[in-house]
Amino acid sequence: MSAPNPVKNGFLIGAAALAALVIMAWIVSLRIGDVQMPMPAAANINAAFGTPSDLSKIALGAAGEGAAAPLPVLAASMPQFSGIADWLNSQPLTPDGLKGKVVLVDFWTYSCINCIRTLPYVISWYDKYKDKGLVIVGVHTPEFAFEKVETNVRAAMAQHAITYPVALDNDYGTWNAYSNQYWPAEYLFDAQGRLRHTHFGEGQYDETERDIQLLLDEAGASADVPVTDVRSTTDFGKIGSPETYIGYGRAEAFASPETLVQDGPQTYSAAAAPKRNAFYLVGTWTVEAERAMLDKAPGEIVYRFDASNANLVMGAPDGGVKAEVTLDGAPVPAAWRGADLEESGGATVVEVRGQRL
Repeated sequence: MSAPNPVKNGFLIGAAALAALVIMAWIVSLRIGDVQMPMPAAANINAAFGTPSDLSKIALGAAGEGAAAPLPVLAASMPQFSGIADWLNSQPLTPDGLKGKVVLVDFWTYSCINCIRTLPYVISWYDKYKDKGLVIVGVHTPEFAFEKVETNVRAAMAQHAITYPVALDNDYGTWNAYSNQYWPAEYLFDAQGRLRHTHFGEGQYDETERDIQLLLDEAGASADVPVTDVRSTTDFGKIGSPETYIGYGRAEAFASPETLVQDGPQTYSAAAAPKRNAFYLVGTWTVEAERAMLDKAPGEIVYRFDASNANLVMGAPDGGVKAEVTLDGAPVPAAWRGADLEESGGATVVEVRGQRL
């Protein structure tokens, strides 16, 4: 949902008829740079990048130079696509096999709101430049266990009409080869396989596209077409609530007065006056490292936020269920409803099926 001004309201998911609702994470603000969960230890950078170091730091040092001409060479060659569980929309790709093409490697994961807002640009670039020599490789590196499931990724690709190659980086092999730290993250390589541009997070889409055009021109393919104008409705100046997680592994904003029990059932409650940027479980929940599961109906999550929209990652693995969503105890106004909210019997509800944002 969106509004012209910051929203300072309680946000309530009421699960009065649910028994299998699984909540993974609230996504209100940025996911970029927030990679604190346990994962495979980062490997040394491919020798082609020089002495073992952090590629993302090298790239960050050059941030803002992307619009310069000629573009700097940030690294001599492309790392291998390491540890890929499967390739979707493509046979396995290699850096050597991609020589002669301009290649954009886009790290993403399908429940990341920042990645979702970036996808229209990435898809438009592929549609405009694939016949001119651009290859886009979406490296899907999961944040949650459910994002490793191939059918879930395929469903997300169908939803967003992604037709370029996607590599399932379930064990972080390619993520670690790049020493990447961000969702989304973009690495742009020229036709010789050299790294020439990077960008982390949302924004600067015009700069990235101009650099794609520049590298295609260098490779001898004319790409003098207007830059994609995909309007963003996100006003980052109005986001006053950070990203938080429901699972105890990263649940920094848990505020129910009861002690959080790890991996076992506990009955929780909410404060009469919820604190800003804190969430409360109501009812009997089992909180695990990555998620919280409602053990029996009724159950609620109460969150007081300051943003123009709020998103929740959740799923119902045993089939579809409906959760009521209220804003300050009332149905969400029609103008503020997101695409997943609908009116049913005078209430605003979301039907939860697959595991997604």
